[in-house]
Amino acid sequence: MMLDDAGFDRNDKISGREPVKRQDKPSSEQLYDREVPLNGNSGHTMLHDWLDGEVDVMRASEAEGKSKVELWTRINAESEMLRRRVTPVHVQQRIMASLPDSPGTASNWWKQTLTVTPVSAIAIGVALLAVGALIIQALR
Repeated sequence: MMLDDAGFDRNDKISGREPVKRQDKPSSEQLYDREVPLNGNSGHTMLHDWLDGEVDVMRASEAEGKSKVELWTRINAESEMLRRRVTPVHVQQRIMASLPDSPGTASNWWKQTLTVTPVSAIAIGVALLAVGALIIQALR
């Protein structure tokens, strides 16, 4: 694992410790971040065959261990339960009730007509003059 000091001195001389010597592995054996070593296995095990439906439970639990098979059985049962979950009726009714009766009746803010009052027109004009004066001063 690499040591990242974030640019700070480690103060090894102050603490009296010797700095740890890093043993670099050859590039062929170097593990990258979040890489899991397979120890020479092809990665395909009896558990994968059981999850794919190619092997029965007894054979998979003998080869891989009962705890792994139980774990995946529980994961499959919980995921199947979550797949069957639906929105409760009262929530669905509230969503449908909040929708407009016919499509296109809801007004969008960008399609509304813009009304400019005299006060806001004067304020916009003054702001534009101020911005123009700042640009002229910056160009001189």
